This record gives sequence, structure tokens and C-alpha cells, in this order.
Amino acid sequence: MPPSNLELLTGQHRTLELGIGGLVDGSGSRPEFAAAVALLRRHIYVEECFLFPVIDQDRGRWMALAQMKYEHGDMWPHLESATTLLDAGADLDDLLPAAQALQRLLEAHDRKEEMAIYAVADRYAADADRPPLAELFADPDLPPGWRCLRAPDAHGDPGHTLVD
Repeated sequence: MPPSNLELLTGQHRTLELGIGGLVDGSGSRPEFAAAVALLRRHIYVEECFLFPVIDQDRGRWMALAQMKYEHGDMWPHLESATTLLDAGADLDDLLPAAQALQRLLEAHDRKEEMAIYAVADRYAADADRPPLAELFADPDLPPGWRCLRAPDAHGDPGHTLVD
């Protein structure tokens, strides 16, 4: 039996924490960090484009969803920096600031998201128009140019608006 959405998403949080935390504490490797960065980018994409719109139908979760989107926006510049550095073959020491920032942000983000959003993640049900979440993670690539909803713009202005 495939994992529930709660199990899938929570498991990904633990994988992200290990891959990013491993670079910070020296127990991990460049490939593990690169895999975690790619997964986090995809994780945010799947949440914002597929899961969050379903959860948003429950107006009682609007504030929690808004907070998660803001926090994704805070992570995005560090993800972009890490991706650029990884693509350039930067030394691990050069990757450390992005890894530390991501670790700090994930520590504050993950458990809140698990309690407020993942607790109802099984409301996302696959149908003819929506594939299972697990299937959406199979392709590691994002659509060209996709950025999270609250990512800062090219001028560094945060994408924190009250209206989607």
C-alpha cells in the first residue's frame, strides 16, 4: 500500500533535514545536499501548485497556508543560491551559508506545517485531473522559470502580498 500524503510529506521533511543538516554538521556529502536542495524545490512546487489549493477550500486553514507560503518565500533565495553554487561546482565551504539558512528555516517551518497542513493532507485525492502526490514527486524538474508564490522579486522585494 502506498504511503498516505501525511506519511509521504513528513518523510520528505525528514529526508530534507538530513540532507541539509548533514552539510552543516559535516556528516553529509555534496550529493546528499544537492539531492535535498532539488527535493525541497520540488516539495515546495508540489505543495503550492497541487496540495495547497485543495487545503485552501477549508477557510479555517487560510492563515496557516499563508504562513507556509511566506516561509517558502523566505527559503527561496537560499535555494536559488545553493542551486547556483552547486551548478558551478562550488566548494562545500561556499555552500555552508545557504545550508545553514535553510536548516534554520526548516527547523521553524517543518513541524508547524506538519501539524497545520499535513494533518489534513489526505483531503488531496487523486482523480482524473490530479495525479497522486507521490507521482508528482517522480519528476525532479520544475516547470521552466517557476518560483514559489512568495519568492522575492529580482529587486529583492519579498513576494509577501495579502492577495494571491
